[in-house]
Amino acid sequence: MPLIFLKLAKWVLSKGIVLAVVGGLAVGAFALWMYVQKSYHSEGSRVSELAQLQERASLLYTELESAHKRLIELGEEIEETRKRIEAANKVIEYFDGILNRIERFITMSAAERAESERKLQEAKAERSSLTDARKLLVNEQSELRVKRITYSEEAKALEARIGKLEGEASGFVEHLEKAWTLLKPYLLVALASAILLPIAWKLFAFYVWAPLLSLSGPIRLIDETLPSASLGDSGVSARVSLADGERLWVKESYLQASDESLKRKTRFILDWSIPATCLAAGLVELVELRALEGVGGQVTVSPQRKAELEVAIVEIPEGGQMVVRPSSIAGLVSRSGKPVDIKRRWRLFHPQAWLTFQFRYFVFQGECSLIVSGIRGVRFEAMDTDTAQGRRSNQIATIGFTPDLGYGVVRAETFWGYFRGYNPLFDDVFRGKGAFLCQEISEEEASQASRFWSGVWNGLLKVLGV
Repeated sequence: MPLIFLKLAKWVLSKGIVLAVVGGLAVGAFALWMYVQKSYHSEGSRVSELAQLQERASLLYTELESAHKRLIELGEEIEETRKRIEAANKVIEYFDGILNRIERFITMSAAERAESERKLQEAKAERSSLTDARKLLVNEQSELRVKRITYSEEAKALEARIGKLEGEASGFVEHLEKAWTLLKPYLLVALASAILLPIAWKLFAFYVWAPLLSLSGPIRLIDETLPSASLGDSGVSARVSLADGERLWVKESYLQASDESLKRKTRFILDWSIPATCLAAGLVELVELRALEGVGGQVTVSPQRKAELEVAIVEIPEGGQMVVRPSSIAGLVSRSGKPVDIKRRWRLFHPQAWLTFQFRYFVFQGECSLIVSGIRGVRFEAMDTDTAQGRRSNQIATIGFTPDLGYGVVRAETFWGYFRGYNPLFDDVFRGKGAFLCQEISEEEASQASRFWSGVWNGLLKVLGV
């Protein structure tokens, strides 16, 4: 019961944390989107209005300059008209004076009097015309002065508004443009580095690093020769036969069918001495089936949730042992009815352990049967070679091996396979007499994101031998 509450609390906590993180990210992303949208909208409106005001201000300054020039011209024209009116007034005063009139009637002839009268009339007409023209020029001058004042006030208001808009530039857009300006020269270098550095590293790792590291000897957990393990039933489903007192612990998702004569109960942890490992490997909440005395039974195991998986039964005889990753185990059969002995072997200081990044090994020993799962099936490779020879296996595909084999790594066979990501840098190599297990296909299709996180998790489990 405590385990159930612990798992329930873990589930609630994990869901709460995921919900809080997702909710926080969603709110933050939406707020950022609103801020960016508002910034760009405000900046666009500001720039548009600023352009219109600057265009209007340019027109106003052009009008002001034209008005100023015209006022100067009008002043000159008014002054010239004033002088001409004064000259006309002098002519009129001369011809229309008393002395000139007396002289016209006494001393001038009729022709001379007519000529004098004509000049007087012309002077009067010119004065009248110049006076009217001067009035028009003065009126135009007054209107231009009013317009110039109006233009000046409008220009002053525009300048104030333009200054305000220029001071309201968006900080986000400004920093974005500044960041782009600063980072632009380094983008090409970053892009070239992102392309060339992985290639350079893979060339160095394949042709220099891997050959040097592969010179160390293999890991051998046991020196003496062990009884040979064998492969039993295998395929999409496998049948397990239980005799008197024998027990089977199987994941519930692999239990397809079983005889009614078998006694069932739940085993929360496969081995209480390694609870964390069992939890990480999924060996929790197992179904325990036990054959009653005098009555046997059969159980059919098959992956119920993943169509690409198949199962195989590995028979370990009395005195035999098998190193298997707990994450590949779907079930375990104890022929004696007692819990199977699971030993841990650490290899922290062996060079090959640092090449494989696996420092802990789980050894299943005693008379038992291991139900292992693999993508598209499990292959059982029996070996009987001397230490100078060996057999390679894709490192990702390896499930387990007998501890009397020498286990190490060698550089991948082809650079292109490693460069394209088809194979890891190192392949597993086994030497000696024994057997090893591997799945038929090294890995299933997955997205880049899921591959990354799956790789991180699987790498951590591999370090611990899970």
